[in-house]
Amino acid sequence: MNAGFSDKVLQLLASVSETDEVFTNLDLPLYEHQVLDSMRTVQLILMIEEEFGIKVSPAEFERESWRTPREIIADLQRRSHM
Repeated sequence: MNAGFSDKVLQLLASVSETDEVFTNLDLPLYEHQVLDSMRTVQLILMIEEEFGIKVSPAEFERESWRTPREIIADLQRRSHM
C-alpha cells in the first residue's frame, strides 16, 4: 500500500466527514456511524477525481465497497491500476 496515496485519501475523507477518527480507525464503519452520507460521498468522489484523476461514476459506485476507510483506499488503488 502506497503510504502517500493512503494518507492523501484519508485527508480527503477527514475533510469531507469532518472527523479525524478516519486516521486512527481504518475499520470505522463510515455509513453505520453516519460519518458518510449520500451528499458527503458525492463530495468525496468529486475531490478524489480532482486530486487523483480517478473517476468514480455514481452509477458504478457501490456503498458496500466503501464501508470503511481501508476499503475506500483499496477500491481506489484498484481503480487507479485499471
